[in-house]
Amino acid sequence: MLQEKFLLCSGNLLLDLGLQPVSNRFLPIENLQSVPHFPMRLLLNRQTGLITLETPFPVDELKPRYSWLTCFEPEDHLDAMVETIINLPGIDKDSVFGAYSFKDDSTLQRLDHLGYTKQWRIDPERDLGISDPCANVETYQAIFTPSIAQQICQNHGAAHVIIVRHVVEHANNLSVFLESIRALTKPNGYIVWELPDCERALEVGDCTTVWEEHNYYFTTFTFKLLLESAGFSIVHYESVPYPLENSIVAIVQEGKGRNDHNFFDSPVVKEEIDRAYRFIDIVKFRRHAIRNKLENFREDVGGIALFGAGHLSVAFLSILDLCDLIDFVVDDNPNKKGMRMPVGNLAIKSSEAIYSEGTRLCLLGLNPHNQSKVIAKHSLFEEQGGQFASIFPGSELYLEQLS
Repeated sequence: MLQEKFLLCSGNLLLDLGLQPVSNRFLPIENLQSVPHFPMRLLLNRQTGLITLETPFPVDELKPRYSWLTCFEPEDHLDAMVETIINLPGIDKDSVFGAYSFKDDSTLQRLDHLGYTKQWRIDPERDLGISDPCANVETYQAIFTPSIAQQICQNHGAAHVIIVRHVVEHANNLSVFLESIRALTKPNGYIVWELPDCERALEVGDCTTVWEEHNYYFTTFTFKLLLESAGFSIVHYESVPYPLENSIVAIVQEGKGRNDHNFFDSPVVKEEIDRAYRFIDIVKFRRHAIRNKLENFREDVGGIALFGAGHLSVAFLSILDLCDLIDFVVDDNPNKKGMRMPVGNLAIKSSEAIYSEGTRLCLLGLNPHNQSKVIAKHSLFEEQGGQFASIFPGSELYLEQLS
């Protein structure tokens, strides 16, 4: 049902990032194994403005190796989102709410507390045949097909509302994924999509938005275009603001979406294309500018650490080629301490190390929403002459402003 040209991206190379690591592959310090790396190339569909990865990383390599690895999605907007859902036409306390993954549990809990108790969620083992407790949405999407979705409906019943938070961007086959989600809903049912809005990150040249687990980099325009091209009718659409990246929330029904878009010569598509090329230009500029700044800091002032051993920090270090300028990475997660990063063989240490190892600059690679808490907790670091700076362009403490 998708228009083919929405998904045709071949031949439009935007940026070749070379070999990039699997960013969840933490290794013990004594482990001599190397972290697997795979080619990462960004492509641009000039008919739609959508940015994608050319080749998804292998699913078996993306699968986490540790059960303690977790992911957190923004939730401050969920009360308002649930209020929107329960006020949709035809929805009442007899309606059935379905959900795709564990990322939807907090939404289902809110609905349950309001008396909307007829619920189910896809069970990885029972519904998808996945018994590995470490398997995550990278594995779910590789198995989830329209025929599997039909079987799930037979087992649980089709949903009046199906909730799908922060997974569509992970799909290897977008067309198959959309059709599979479609199959879970009743006629005239609703699908609630939520996903990252990459528009601001692209605008400011934030390379950390590029992640091997995300195959699609949607903006408010390109995701809306996808939904309409797939024949959905949009009943609610917004981009909810957050410090790191906004969240697109789209509620759709089957039926009245447009399938006749003129993709060519659209000023909005041109704007998307221009933004994509500006993003590449800024990333290339910062690759040199940030290296020069950090090299000068090390020479003139002292050592540098990076706070936050997550995929954002991995992207910052790897894409901008900065590992040799960082002494160690800080993370107080007890499971990560004593491990080494998936890039640069950098040791992960507790936050006490910024006091004991002569650190003069601590780069903040954790979500900007949490950076002020770290700074407040480690006010002594600044009192002793240390400095904090954020790796995220556009943030209040962005390291470009470092003197």
